[in-house]
Amino acid sequence: MSSANRIGSNLAIGVAAALACGGLLQAKEFGTDNPDLSLRWDNTLRYNLGVRAEERERALANNATYDESDSRFDRGDVVTNRLDLMSEFELAYQQYHGLRVSAAAWYDQAYADGDVETAEGNVFYPGAFPGPSTPSYRGGEYSGFTKRYHRGVSGELLDAFAFTRFNLGDVPVSLRAGRHTVYWGSGLLIAGHAISYSQAPLDGRKAVSNPGTETREIFLPLTQLSAQAQVTDKLSVAAQYFFEWDTTRAPEGGTYLASADIALEGPNQLPVAPGIVRPLIDPLTPGDGGNWGVMGTYSLDFLHSDIGLYYREFDDYNPWGLQVGRNFARYVYADNVRLYGLSWSAGPVLGGGSIGVDLSYRQNTSLVSSNFSSVDNQGARGDTWHLVVNGLWLLPRTDFFDTGSFIAEMAYSHVQRVTDREELFKGEGYAGCPVGQDKEWGCATRNYVGAAFSFAPQWLGVFPGWNISAPMSFDYGVSGNAATGGGSEGKYSYKIGIKGTLDERYDVTLAYIGYGSPRKYADIPSVGKTVVGGAGDIGLSDRNWISLTLSTAF
Repeated sequence: MSSANRIGSNLAIGVAAALACGGLLQAKEFGTDNPDLSLRWDNTLRYNLGVRAEERERALANNATYDESDSRFDRGDVVTNRLDLMSEFELAYQQYHGLRVSAAAWYDQAYADGDVETAEGNVFYPGAFPGPSTPSYRGGEYSGFTKRYHRGVSGELLDAFAFTRFNLGDVPVSLRAGRHTVYWGSGLLIAGHAISYSQAPLDGRKAVSNPGTETREIFLPLTQLSAQAQVTDKLSVAAQYFFEWDTTRAPEGGTYLASADIALEGPNQLPVAPGIVRPLIDPLTPGDGGNWGVMGTYSLDFLHSDIGLYYREFDDYNPWGLQVGRNFARYVYADNVRLYGLSWSAGPVLGGGSIGVDLSYRQNTSLVSSNFSSVDNQGARGDTWHLVVNGLWLLPRTDFFDTGSFIAEMAYSHVQRVTDREELFKGEGYAGCPVGQDKEWGCATRNYVGAAFSFAPQWLGVFPGWNISAPMSFDYGVSGNAATGGGSEGKYSYKIGIKGTLDERYDVTLAYIGYGSPRKYADIPSVGKTVVGGAGDIGLSDRNWISLTLSTAF
């Protein structure tokens, strides 16, 4: 069957499934004999068909770090053919007491074949001699972890918490206990520099496949106790304490949107030369308990604004880096990071929009490291400043569109000092940055500036029952490479789409999604022109794709 016929067949199946479920079932609110008791069950069915739109860059596939993910699909191949179901149940008594449970299930036919693809011919191994590609999976087959999350059929529990609200004297207090998320600060798009940094593990698979997604939408729930109290009409305080720790997720090595073949939890070996590997052992992670934070916000009459103060202590959910030993390799995660934060938000201002500012200072935070000490398994640490400034506008009617939204955000970070393992810091002017290399090779800089934009004009009632919008997003590393991760100069991603909504119930979205990062090339004997370095998500530089999504709620 040709690629075009396969795409048409896959699309027909997805449309049929979405329309059938949407047409036969409705969002269900159950009646009870007790008027104080409510039960609600909501479901969202989503089908996503993706096709590779860009030719493979041979020079990228010639590098053993990227060849598996790059070789998996050719231009015109279906890179995702995925069906997702999200189910949410809520039981509430008098609206303020109850429980909420949500779960997700999925299947992606594009990964029905679990075999790992590698580049033909010889490939370049950094620091070793070239030769045939050795896969990052034993036996050349995806691990159970990668099969579960990228193929399925599988599922997982998401939210599972009880909630209540009561008065402590004259003070209203809200409590939640169980698996849920809490989001603090004013950051919207650039997760790596906001006050909410590492307040929850992130769904990096969702973030990479859908650029422009707001940070709060990619938070993953963990078991915790959170509370909020409205002390006065102007002052509120909140706190949270975690009983669970888990890692941020990323596209696994060997899958289409993986930035490197060794990422993150799926691969089980690190190829270092042709036929020579180091086993990937369990990551070095913190314990489950111990992350906590407190915050307070105060409402000001000035510009209808709010000011917030924050303090958090946490073990990082984002990987510090890959520790490579003599006979093993593993990912390492930093613990005992402290964050002090100040936020300010105001609105409506500047033509009816809202603005937000996050300023935070991190102590003992992880810095980009060339490797990790064999003595204490630590990399470079330091103290850093982070600033996020954004604006959000709901757009008025114009001659060009009926309504819409626009978000703009800038981020800045600065290394105040390197406090530990300075020799391992992969920063310009430090020993961890190899001689002759600089930010163009991925070495960190003392300062970083990044920007992100999201624009979604909307046209109402274009056809009977139909509203049309054109969601677009773009993010770009303006200057420098962030020392804590979270951006590199010249790295970008974008999305240009068109979305139709029928009867506020069915959504159809067609989008073109692209990525890019600066790359360094060399002519390698017996291999040819090869990408040998760069900055950012180098592996995604030739992975532009077309995405068609159908979804309905019932």
